[in-house]
Amino acid sequence: MQPGPPRAATRYLGASIRPEYLLADLLETLNDALGDSYAFQRELPGGGMSRVFVAHDRALNRLVAVKVLSAQVAAEVKTERFRLEIQLAAKLQHPHIVPLLASGEFAGIPYFTMPFIEGESLRARIARQGELPISEAVRTLRQVASAISYAHKHGVVHRDIKPDNVLLADEFALVTDFGVAKALSAAIEGSEASLTSTGVTVGTPAYMSPEQAAADPTIDHRADIYAFGALAYEVLTGAPPFEGRTPQATLAAHAIQTPEPIDRRRAGIPRALAVIVMRCLEKRPADRPQTAAEILHDLDALGVTTSPDVPVQSAPSPPGMPAAPKRGRIALLAGVVGIAALLAAAYTIAARRGSEAPAKSSELSSVAVLPLVNVGGDKADEYFSDGMTDELANALGKLPGLRVASRTSAYAFKGRRADVREIGRQLRVQAVLEGTVRRSGDRLRVAAQLTNVSDGLALWSEAYERQSSDVFVVQDDIARSIAGALKPRLGMQARTFSSESRGTKNLAAFDLYLRGRYFWNTRGADNLRRAITYFDSAIVADARFARAHAALAIAYALLPEYTDDPPPNVLELTRTAADRALSLDPGLAEAYTARGLAAVHDWRFGEAEAAYRKAIQLEPGYPTAHQWYGEVLYHTGRTDSALALTRMAVELDPLAPINASALGYGLILAGNIDEAITVLKKGIELTPALGLHHAVLGNAYLRKGEYALAIAETEASVRLEPELALREGTLAHVYGVSGDVDKARTIIARLEARRSSERVSPVALALAYIGVKDHERALTLLEKAVDEHDISLVTSAAVVSDRKYDPLRSNPRYDRILSRMNLLEWARRRQR
Repeated sequence: MQPGPPRAATRYLGASIRPEYLLADLLETLNDALGDSYAFQRELPGGGMSRVFVAHDRALNRLVAVKVLSAQVAAEVKTERFRLEIQLAAKLQHPHIVPLLASGEFAGIPYFTMPFIEGESLRARIARQGELPISEAVRTLRQVASAISYAHKHGVVHRDIKPDNVLLADEFALVTDFGVAKALSAAIEGSEASLTSTGVTVGTPAYMSPEQAAADPTIDHRADIYAFGALAYEVLTGAPPFEGRTPQATLAAHAIQTPEPIDRRRAGIPRALAVIVMRCLEKRPADRPQTAAEILHDLDALGVTTSPDVPVQSAPSPPGMPAAPKRGRIALLAGVVGIAALLAAAYTIAARRGSEAPAKSSELSSVAVLPLVNVGGDKADEYFSDGMTDELANALGKLPGLRVASRTSAYAFKGRRADVREIGRQLRVQAVLEGTVRRSGDRLRVAAQLTNVSDGLALWSEAYERQSSDVFVVQDDIARSIAGALKPRLGMQARTFSSESRGTKNLAAFDLYLRGRYFWNTRGADNLRRAITYFDSAIVADARFARAHAALAIAYALLPEYTDDPPPNVLELTRTAADRALSLDPGLAEAYTARGLAAVHDWRFGEAEAAYRKAIQLEPGYPTAHQWYGEVLYHTGRTDSALALTRMAVELDPLAPINASALGYGLILAGNIDEAITVLKKGIELTPALGLHHAVLGNAYLRKGEYALAIAETEASVRLEPELALREGTLAHVYGVSGDVDKARTIIARLEARRSSERVSPVALALAYIGVKDHERALTLLEKAVDEHDISLVTSAAVVSDRKYDPLRSNPRYDRILSRMNLLEWARRRQR
């Protein structure tokens, strides 16, 4: 028996609420109640179950959309339950989902905030042009299905999928209000049945599944599948399956009538696409596709060309700024279309890894290459064992269908004895490659084993004993053997491995390159200089060794971040090495990443974005490019997009220490202080000796007003990195803001004294003087930093968005500083 429609007295939260159920003069009330946090500007039309206002978020210094529940709905809501459900939905981070930022209440009325978005919804697009072209429709539906699939995997059901809740940014669809309907249903007496008893049902009649309309207590994610089918029907025909009826008649039709076949409504719809849509509209949940992932698979199998072209070379203008949106398109303050495209590509990788559980041997698609253990007597050979590890990982990373865990995360297990199952859990892989390397004289012995983490059984093992000069042959043999072991499981074609993929056949050049890599991975100014020396030597041995040129470029690019005394022409050296690498091999993501970092240091943010986009396009699983791109967006004030990229970097490289600091800092800029503290504490557990973690955690506590904790963490950063003047300057800032001006001035005096014998970044002193409210001196120091092109301006607090600089923002001198850094336009956009 099919579920019947609810009684006629029911109202629907997705439909329009009559004015008598809404608060009058709400704009004025909001400014009175929430004026400390938001400056409310105007109300937007529509909104359905809520009223929507544009407001300036004072903490984030940007515009947001504030959605306030209608008074009639709010009267039934348990606000604490609503808040908890909203927090669950706020954890969703996906390129095609508009994120929830915050929630709260005033006078018992719940509200929540989202990035402010101007532009066109899918509803407006259909109203303006009717049915969408097939290729555009399939692309839009695929992106909506991707968002639904991701949310369902994370336990969030939408319950109000409809064209109004899909926003269009150029050729990208973003689904909004995820989890809001679920939050309401859970918060009104905790059940769907009791929700109906209040006279309110979550959803919109034109898109509600029969079981949802009937308030079936067993409703699940398949209600979204039905709503997706109704949406798809409208996208392809210009109208929903049942139109021109009262809400009750529409619900009755959903329950008992079969929609007209979609290919009768519109000629030319591919038969396979029509089948997908009509299956989604089946009355019984069991007869529909059971997951949105299944819909995605079927849409991909259509073979319809849908992918938009994403420009990666042209730099936006003004510097760092995307072109103004064309009429009828969305302008996203939360991000730009190019970022969404790159995240979508990388998300394919990260989503695959995030869903991986220990697998049967016939399902293996991911592997971690643990550091090969140097069992020879000479510790100096460790560069060689690490290099062998990296080369094997690189070779395996080229196998189609195989995901290889990032180097940083895999190396977190170096020197540790850990159960293979625990390694698989932490790295989210299904197989682990481990082994040993021994070099003795001119002999080389390598033993390796591939293990299934689900049962601990070896899938393959082998030992090789060769001449040291046969290192390339050994590497190729191991990679080929593993490919052979995994090939049937991945459905791969046979692959030939050769030294061509390394970029050199010169063993001496390769050995020098491995030595340079060893020191590059160790970081620090001295180690980077040693790495540069080895890379230079490798290039002398083989001038056409593209990877050595790329490595040299990224070593030069990083050097200014580890020393106040880099070569004066370091930017030119970086670009020259990167250009040479790309002339030899245009597919080297590392060379583009080096270009991007050099452009950041030179305040050419548009050029940096283009380089990072190209790097991610070439290598979607490259976490460094995601993290560094995110930092560009932090510095240009695009916090939401920056957070999405940084979260992706964490997904790709979960144990990389720097990613925890970058994510924590982004969360602080976004105002998500509690989440930032949680992330940073976990980072400290992994790498307690990294001063940056403590510095950023101190910043989080400072923003929260917990001064004692802010001081303690910032002091810890100074103890761990005493050579960095920036740490001491930040500590003085924290002391000053907390009210202990005497201690702040003691540190300032110490920094001023250091200037007589060493270079002290003017930025460090500027932050200190801001803390003691000497703003004129702080501005003078920042102007000096600009004159000197001080790298700390783009490696420390973000001058556009970090609240440490708030006391200076009203001063015209600060605008001139931002202008000289090519950041003024971004700062102004953020304030609008």
